[in-house]
Amino acid sequence: MAVRSSFFNSVNGDRRYLANNFAEYFASFISNGIFPTPSNTLQVYEKTNMTVTVKPGKGWINGYFAVNEYDYDLTLDNADGVLNRIDRIVLRLDFNARAINITVKKGTFASTPVAPTLQRDADAHELALADVYVAKGATTIRQSNITDQRLNNALCGIVHGTVSQVDTTTIFNQYSAWFSETTGKTESEINQWQLTVKAEFDEWFVSIQNILDGDVAANLAARITTLEQQLATHQAEYAQFKTAIEKEVAELQNANELSVVKSVKDSEGIFKTVTYKRKSDNTIFAKSVLSGGTSPQYTTRTLTFYNADGITVKATKIYTLSYDADGDLVSEV
Repeated sequence: MAVRSSFFNSVNGDRRYLANNFAEYFASFISNGIFPTPSNTLQVYEKTNMTVTVKPGKGWINGYFAVNEYDYDLTLDNADGVLNRIDRIVLRLDFNARAINITVKKGTFASTPVAPTLQRDADAHELALADVYVAKGATTIRQSNITDQRLNNALCGIVHGTVSQVDTTTIFNQYSAWFSETTGKTESEINQWQLTVKAEFDEWFVSIQNILDGDVAANLAARITTLEQQLATHQAEYAQFKTAIEKEVAELQNANELSVVKSVKDSEGIFKTVTYKRKSDNTIFAKSVLSGGTSPQYTTRTLTFYNADGITVKATKIYTLSYDADGDLVSEV
């Protein structure tokens, strides 16, 4: 018939209706999808090993109603050893079986897999509840491997009445893109951090391995004592060297054997560099350089001594300069 109408009371059996007539009627003003309450209606969760669980909830497909009363477990096929795949958990209306079931559509193995296409024809109509990423060699499905597709209108969506379906696809896609980018970046940063920390730990452990052998406490105590003795020796040597250098400078100055050359004059009229040269051959004996802070209150003076060639550095001493409230130099240590 070109024009059909329903529903009317039957007179002597002249009005008889089938289930698909009622489904067509309800589908005209109730959209496909899952019912929004509770919020985890038909949501897919990890369970153990390769098993996932679909939470209780209700769904609606082309005028037909489905209810999942309890947690519904689905076990995915084992992962491949070389390639990945994406399985899709679907709510499937099967017209031939006259039933709506929750099933797994197994994906195709690939290095960069895609989820299986939903079937939507005269034989069946499917809604995607979630996509599950099955990585190569995986033995367990984690929640991070499960992409919730319930709010994606193109794949599932929320049941609405006479009002058109609210389009949540855009916001869902934005969230998915952000989530993928963020988790990928974070995973990469964590992996790099782990490699760096491991390398530093291995280097440190090799350096102390001999110390930790045997009596750990005794070895550590002996090591600390050795370091303290070495430090004391170096401090004593440095003090002697500093005294000798200062004595040498004083003797040279007193003997009038050094000439003084000032350079790098700042806006306050202070020469930042003072060079001491041997008069005998004009080679550099020492150089004093002011730095840090602002003129005229520089905070650092670096004094460098040179060997007889005037080029090779013999020693370097860095002094910290301190000033009082009037800006006068009060200490140089």
